[in-house]
Amino acid sequence: MNRRVVIADAGPLIALARIDSLFLLQELFERVYITSVVRDEILPATAAFPETLLLANTLLEGWIEVATIPEDDWKPLNPGIDRGEASAIHIARHWRDAGDTVLLVMDDRAGRLEASANDIPLIGTAAVIGLAKTEGLIPVARPLLERLARSGYYIGQSVIAAVLANVNE
Repeated sequence: MNRRVVIADAGPLIALARIDSLFLLQELFERVYITSVVRDEILPATAAFPETLLLANTLLEGWIEVATIPEDDWKPLNPGIDRGEASAIHIARHWRDAGDTVLLVMDDRAGRLEASANDIPLIGTAAVIGLAKTEGLIPVARPLLERLARSGYYIGQSVIAAVLANVNE
């Protein structure tokens, strides 16, 4: 059975929580998968960040599901990518190879390069906001993108400009 599977890395989840927009992932994709490594990144045992409670409550809602990482010997081409990104790419490869249609939500440059090298379709946080505008879930994208940039989450002005141009803002 071919299914559409959306897998998220920690960065976009934290970024969307930071601007109170995690709901966009649910409204766009209904169900999102993360790995246990990503779960541990967004719900640290110590040194919690302001979004931790929102992320914990969102996981309790059940639309973000923790998926089991396949036990095989796959390793990323770039040994420098972090464990969360590697685990998300690993499961995306596994499900894609099983015939599923996968989409990876990831912002980190090294992780995105790794995903691209593995032919895994991906979008970033800014594109999620742009897609939400295109789908009519939000009236405008600019305020969310600007709030994201002001919140300290790194998002380049060229990325913001590209998304705004894509959604005619």
